[in-house]
Amino acid sequence: MATIDRRQFLKAGGSVGLGASALALMAAGGSSESTTLQLSNDKASWKPFFQSEANAQQKAIGVNWKMNEFATTDTYQAAIRTSGSSSKVPDLYTWWSGYLMKDIVQAGFAADVSSLWDENKSAYDPGLRKVFTFNGKTYGAPLYFGYWATLYSIPTFKKYNLNPPTTWNELVSICDTLKSNGVTPFAATIGGVWPGFIYWQELMIRTNPELYLAVCAGKAKYTDTGVLNVMNMWGDWINKGYFTDPAATNLGTGSDNIIPQIQAGKIGMVQIGTWYEATMIAGGLKPGTDYGGFIWPNQKSGLGNHVIFESGPMVVAAHGTHKSDATKSLKWFMSKQGQQHWNKVTGFTSARKDVPSSSSVDIGLSKTVKDGHYKQLNRYWEGTPNQIANAACNQFDKFMLHPTGASDILSGIQSQAASIWAQQ
Repeated sequence: MATIDRRQFLKAGGSVGLGASALALMAAGGSSESTTLQLSNDKASWKPFFQSEANAQQKAIGVNWKMNEFATTDTYQAAIRTSGSSSKVPDLYTWWSGYLMKDIVQAGFAADVSSLWDENKSAYDPGLRKVFTFNGKTYGAPLYFGYWATLYSIPTFKKYNLNPPTTWNELVSICDTLKSNGVTPFAATIGGVWPGFIYWQELMIRTNPELYLAVCAGKAKYTDTGVLNVMNMWGDWINKGYFTDPAATNLGTGSDNIIPQIQAGKIGMVQIGTWYEATMIAGGLKPGTDYGGFIWPNQKSGLGNHVIFESGPMVVAAHGTHKSDATKSLKWFMSKQGQQHWNKVTGFTSARKDVPSSSSVDIGLSKTVKDGHYKQLNRYWEGTPNQIANAACNQFDKFMLHPTGASDILSGIQSQAASIWAQQ
C-alpha cells in the first residue's frame, strides 16, 4: 500500500479504501475475508493512525481493527475495569505502564505475551520490557515510546531572538521575554484532570530528582520542604503569568486550542510528551520548521541529567473472545513491518531499535538524551499508585486555578498517599 501523508489521512477522515488491500491479498493467494477485533482506547485523535495500521495489518495477516474511542480517560479506565473479567471486554485495548498496569495484571485482565517479546529480543530494549513485566511474565507491547520535553514555536523564538535554554536563568529569561511581548510562555490545562501533574513533575526533577523518585515510591512525604519549595515556585510562575488559563485551555482532544494559539504566536511553548507531535502535525505544524523541542536545564548544577519518559502498552485481553487473533495482531504490530508503518503514519518514535524516527525533533531529543547520558524516569502518572496520582492531580488542578495554600494542598495529598501505601 502506498504511503500516505498524516495530514492527508486526517483531512480524509482517516479512511483508506480496503478494496485495493483485499485485491492484493487475493492476488497473493489469500482470502479477502478477515477477522475484525475490537480495539478500545482513549485516544480519539489517533483514530486515523489506528485505521491506517488496521488497513495495513488486514492486508498482511487478514486481521482488522474496529476502534472504540472514549472521550475521557476516567470513563475509559472505568469501562475496562468493569468489563475486564468478562467476555464483553474488547479484544485489544491501550493502557498505561507502571502501577496502572500492575492493577490490571493483578486483576487478571491482561494476557501473557512473553513469547512475543522472546521472538523480538534483539529489537527491543530489555529495560523497556521490564516496564511491562510482572512476576517474570510480560503483558502488552509498547504502543508508543517518547520523552517529555518542551515543544516550542520556532517562528516565535526567532521573532524575539530566543534560543533553547542551556541554563535555568535562560529558561526564566525566555519566559520573561515572551510575557513582556504579550506571548504566554507555556500552555497549561486542567482538562481531563490528569494534566495537573505536568509542571509539578518537571519542576520536581529539575530541583530534586531523587526526592521526586522517593515521593513517587512512598519513601518521602509530599509535605517535605523540597516539595513545598516546588509548589511555591510553581505558584510564583503562575502569578507571573507564565501559563495560560488552565480552565480555558484544551489539550489533545477534538477541542484542542493550543495549536491555533501557537500558530498565532500567542503561546510560545508546551511541556508535553512527544506523542503530542502527532496532533501538532495534524494541525499543520512541521517539525524542525514550525516547532522544535528541548529538555529543561536543571535549576542548579550537580543534579545530573534526567528526563521523563512514557511508554504505554497495547494489551491483549485475557478474557477476550478472540484472544488468539488478538495475539496474532499484536505480534504483527511489534514486527518491523508493523512498526515501520506505525512510525510512518504517526511520526512517533518506535520502541524498535531498527525503526528510526521520521521526526527531526525526536531525533534531536534522542541524541540529547544519548549524548548527555540522561537517566530516564517514569512519568508520574505511571510512577506512583493511580489512587494517589488521581488525588494529587485533582489538588494540582485546584492549585493551578488558585495558587495559594500550598501546605494544605500537600498535606491533603500526603494523607491520601499514606492511606494508599498502607494498603500496598
